[in-house]
Amino acid sequence: MNSKVGIFWFAENTLVFKGQSAIDLKPDQLGFIDSTLQHQVEWEDNTIYQLFGLMLDNTDYYNYPRSRVVFNIDQNFSYVYLDKSLFNIYGNILWQKLLKQ
Repeated sequence: MNSKVGIFWFAENTLVFKGQSAIDLKPDQLGFIDSTLQHQVEWEDNTIYQLFGLMLDNTDYYNYPRSRVVFNIDQNFSYVYLDKSLFNIYGNILWQKLLKQ
């Protein structure tokens, strides 16, 4: 298994993301592996957006559409929990970018 789980946003036309290897994490009772990453911590405390060339200081993590990728070990399949606004506009484009990571 070489799958990743994690969180991401779409801010200022930029995909801002952070992932973890699913193999390093334990599944829940339903077989889902979720990242231990938290949107608020990564955005507000770790200023992850700066790694992507964005200067969004003093912005809140919830001001931008955010999403999460989880993995199910029983199905050997990733699930993307995508903000509705992202899915309607960028669903396929974002999915292709995430698959290349």
